Amino acid sequence: MKRYDFDEIIERRGTDSLKYGILNEIFGTSDLKPLWVADMDFRTPDFIIEAIEKRLKHPVLGYWNYWDGYHESIMWWAKTRYDWAIEKDWILFSPGIVPALGLCVMAYTQKGDDVLVQSPVYHPFYYAIESQERNIVYNPLKLVGERYEMDLEDLEIKLRKGVKMMFLCNPHNPVARCWERDVLARVAFLCKKYGCILVSDEIHADLTMPSFVHNPTHLCAQTDEEKANIITLMAPSKTFNMAGLATSEVIISDLGLRKKFIHLTHNVLHMFNGNTLGAYALEAAYSPLGAEWVDQLRDYIWENISSMNDFLRANFPMVKTFRHEATYLPWLDFSAYGYSHEELLHKLAFECGLGLNDGKIFGKEADNKMRINVALPKKELLLRLEGLKHL
Repeated sequence: MKRYDFDEIIERRGTDSLKYGILNEIFGTSDLKPLWVADMDFRTPDFIIEAIEKRLKHPVLGYWNYWDGYHESIMWWAKTRYDWAIEKDWILFSPGIVPALGLCVMAYTQKGDDVLVQSPVYHPFYYAIESQERNIVYNPLKLVGERYEMDLEDLEIKLRKGVKMMFLCNPHNPVARCWERDVLARVAFLCKKYGCILVSDEIHADLTMPSFVHNPTHLCAQTDEEKANIITLMAPSKTFNMAGLATSEVIISDLGLRKKFIHLTHNVLHMFNGNTLGAYALEAAYSPLGAEWVDQLRDYIWENISSMNDFLRANFPMVKTFRHEATYLPWLDFSAYGYSHEELLHKLAFECGLGLNDGKIFGKEADNKMRINVALPKKELLLRLEGLKHL
């Protein structure tokens, strides 16, 4: 089995990288180390690049259609990684998870409808709702010890009032939770009971840490009716560092919901195909080679998180860490320093030279909290964290 080198330093400045290219717009300075947007500083796997290069040897990049291998790779991945038997007809295209969120709001709700989120949560959830004149209903997560939990009692109260759609983040970003099967079963039950469509964002499914397991929401539902009420969003983009190829899958088992999505994307928006290279990259990613690469990647990220936590405990014990179960995006709490949130943001960027994600973009509950991207060579990560001495 090939061993992949995640310690390699790759220069990304000046290579059209958003992560490095818009630092001044985001932080007010470009003189810092970016540990924010969710892409990795690791090479996109060679077998994906080779699949793209092979396709480019054909001289025509014209209109195209999906081939059997594309769907079969998605079905194989779901079955071998999650023991989830999905059917070919369930698989639809979106250019990304965020567009898919917007498409679901557009397809299944009306202006003025309520859409529920569990804050703090991935901030485009909010944009997808508010930009289309729907109302956000908050079901905040509860911090219990070193990890967050769902408030299922509050969830039922909110759903009972007529919420039309729920956005679920599974695994959860930014608090890095893998939700338990019984919790997801309860969510699926409540959504069906109160007539609320459940949209489950599972883009980080492949990035559960080695000692944890991802539970697809669809599999956790107890009845066929509950399963039919669930729309699952997945993609190889975060896992294989190929977000620039704008390719993701929307999995809808219910024919009625599927027809509404198809009508919107095919007939209204004419957005049923992605780009050819993204499709070939997906097929290469969802393969035995992809499985080997992901397993090595997860081990490396887990080592980075463990090393970061050890480093912080030894050198900056005032930075609180949380139990980390999934994603390469740990959640950090700087409250013990006593700064206002605005003071903390300024110090991190202008004195520490660190570009972390502002916790408050994920929710108002996130005062003095930050999200950090640890998907980079470990040596470089620990070197960048030394900047915290300026807090």
